[in-house]
Amino acid sequence: MFANLFKPKWRHSNPEVRASAVNKLRPDHPEQAGILCQLALSDSNRQVRLQAVQRLADKDSLLMVLRQSDDAEIREQAGIRVSQCLNGDEDPNSLCQLLELINDDSARTQIIINSNNAQLETGTLNNINDESVLLQIALHARLANIRKEAVQRIEDATLLEQVQRATRGRDKAVHRISRDKLNSLREQSRLQAEASLRRQQLLTQLHQLATTEDTQFLQARAQALYQEWQQQPNIEGNEQQTFDNLKHTIEQRLNRKAEAEAQAARERAEQQAREDQAKSLLDQLAATESQSTDQMQWVLTELQAKWQALAQQLPSQLQQQWQESYDNLATLASARARLEQQSQTIAQLLQQDDQPLTKRLRKIRELLALVDWPSSEPRPEALQQLHALADELKQQQNALSQEARQQETAIRDQLTELEQAIDSGNLADANRLHQSVGKRIEKLNVLLPDALDNHYRLLNARLAELHDWQGFAAAGKKESLCEQMEALIGAELPPQELADQVRALQLEWKQIDATDSVHSQKLWKRFQEAGEKAYAPCQTWFKAQRQQREFNLAQRQQICTQLRTYLHQMDWNQADWPAVEAVSRAAREEWRRYTPVDRAPGKPLQQEFNTLLRELDHHIKEHRQHCADIKEQLIARAVELAEAEDINAAADEAKQLQKLWKAAGPTFRSRERALWQAFREACDQIFGRLKETRKEEARHQRKQASEQARQPLADVAVDALQRLAVLAEQAEEELANNGSSETLATLLTEAITGPSPGDFWRERIGQRLEAIRLISAGTRSIEQQLVLSDRQARELCIRLEILLGVPSPESDEALRMEYQMERLNQALAQQDDEPTPAALQALELEWLTLPFAWQFGELHERFAGLLQDA
Repeated sequence: MFANLFKPKWRHSNPEVRASAVNKLRPDHPEQAGILCQLALSDSNRQVRLQAVQRLADKDSLLMVLRQSDDAEIREQAGIRVSQCLNGDEDPNSLCQLLELINDDSARTQIIINSNNAQLETGTLNNINDESVLLQIALHARLANIRKEAVQRIEDATLLEQVQRATRGRDKAVHRISRDKLNSLREQSRLQAEASLRRQQLLTQLHQLATTEDTQFLQARAQALYQEWQQQPNIEGNEQQTFDNLKHTIEQRLNRKAEAEAQAARERAEQQAREDQAKSLLDQLAATESQSTDQMQWVLTELQAKWQALAQQLPSQLQQQWQESYDNLATLASARARLEQQSQTIAQLLQQDDQPLTKRLRKIRELLALVDWPSSEPRPEALQQLHALADELKQQQNALSQEARQQETAIRDQLTELEQAIDSGNLADANRLHQSVGKRIEKLNVLLPDALDNHYRLLNARLAELHDWQGFAAAGKKESLCEQMEALIGAELPPQELADQVRALQLEWKQIDATDSVHSQKLWKRFQEAGEKAYAPCQTWFKAQRQQREFNLAQRQQICTQLRTYLHQMDWNQADWPAVEAVSRAAREEWRRYTPVDRAPGKPLQQEFNTLLRELDHHIKEHRQHCADIKEQLIARAVELAEAEDINAAADEAKQLQKLWKAAGPTFRSRERALWQAFREACDQIFGRLKETRKEEARHQRKQASEQARQPLADVAVDALQRLAVLAEQAEEELANNGSSETLATLLTEAITGPSPGDFWRERIGQRLEAIRLISAGTRSIEQQLVLSDRQARELCIRLEILLGVPSPESDEALRMEYQMERLNQALAQQDDEPTPAALQALELEWLTLPFAWQFGELHERFAGLLQDA
């Protein structure tokens, strides 16, 4: 108790007493200044420490507090007191050195903010990297140069916006710096985004060139993209890698194309040589008709062997021509050989007249059938005589037939008696009646009605069966089956039909053999050997069919394996969806290609393939639904923006929505057009409002420019423009055909000095002439200009189709959408709503200013057809 009476107040246990004592200590007294410093560093009460800091007046003590205190608030107050102490005429160099010794950012910041030393250098901010600290300095520093330096060092756009809002109307210099720097950052960001977008567009175009089936002007289009890529700034490593890969792929395609063209040229030359050789063989074949029979057959065999070496690689027309000529000549040679073999028999038949008429006529007919002379060839004299004799004998036979009809009743009665005898099994009477009726029929030369003749033959067969009933009945049938099977050897029948006939004969043999008590091994061996020989071609064919079905089954198994592996290994969150759809189409086409297959293993494989396809289609449908959901969200947001109060911000956000729309990918074809129409209508409304809010002067200028472009030209001006277009086309043709430079210069001079169609169209046709001069000077290639003009011509067709409200071809839908998106970006959605005559004339005249327009015949027909319909 008494101890408190004798110790100083600043050491009192009560913080309020110590605080009161602090206010009485003199900072200019060295000892008391030390007490204040001690209290500021070690007193247990924060309020006492703060009052001690505020009482300190010497720089050294305050710096000691800054370096040794653990309390951030104490250090901050000490920094403020230091800046207050330094606001005199202190040397700025010592102030900078002092700031470098201070490690606490908040203290250093307070010193800088509260310093009013005009000599304080801006370099004192070099050690401050925290942009939030620089923000405080830019807003609150007393010195203007420090505030400007601080805002210059800020790079964060959000902080710059805070500075811009806080200094508006209060600090013009800082406000201007923050505004300019923020605009610079935005412009830099926009340029970077545009450059990145353009690089992505170039990569997309290169990817299309690497995968498209259209290889026309592939090298020229690729070179144009290569040159533009080299001019792109800030290319990232992965982009360059992608570019190199695509370039390598395109170069490989070009090399393969060149190799394929060279190979095709070689194959065409080889094919032409083969066709020339084939035509020579056809000429030699035609010349064989005049040779002897032996020589003709030998030459035909030799020519056929030569032809077989070429046949598989010749057109079907030549093969058909050869086959027809060869078959006719081979038939003729065979007929000649047969005729020469039968020449003696023919002579005997022509001289013998003592044989029965029917027998002689039958021999003549058999001989004519054996010779089988082609009907398209003139008959030799011997054959003509033989045919005449056959006609004469036929007339005589007809006379005898009349007599046979008179005896028809008697023969029918005898045949009835013969049939009764056979039915009763009376072999003696049957033989007697058979002999009698046979003599009568033989006497009549078998000139009987077919019914009686067939009845006689039937009874004759039944009588023979009656004779052979004891063990020989089946032998005749088996002999017949052997003959029928032997007749099938080498028969020119389809394999399936031949196999069916062989099996039918085998089945018939089996049925006969089952009831035959005598099994002839000789006949069975003959029938079996004939069956094996006849069936041999079928075995080869069925084996080939079986191998084909096995091959198709293996290919289908491989398709299922590849498709299953593709589905399991695919990262569906990073999938290339156009490639996925291409895989789906290719799988279906390949599956249909490999058919037929065996039913037993093919059915489960078909079910597995259907399951895999349903899984793949499910992923594709999910992706398209996802794209549809994204686009519906974009449409909903665009509709909200259409009603927004800040139309400028809404237009900026709408542009971002358009980029997101492009990146979203296609959805279901049935929904894509409707979604796009809804999105476009919302964007049209946004940009329409933006257009209305523009200043009257800008609107008037655009209107004047548009009216100038759309104003109908007088007939004189149109004639002048057409005249210049004709001169430009002549110059382009001269250039494309490597014509003389004098002619080209004359045409250009005539075009330059020709009649003027008006300033606007004079400038447009001048661009066409300038393209000719660039190509002539070697600055631009024709291929590059054709690529540019092709796109311009398609855009003209698309603009006319949009103007007339008709759809574009499917191949140009993507280009049409891109053009419409550009119009939205420029807020020009309502520019071409009315297809006025002036607008149609403007597009028609613009076609005349297109370089090398005469090269695009298909596009010109499309453009002219639209104009004619309009």
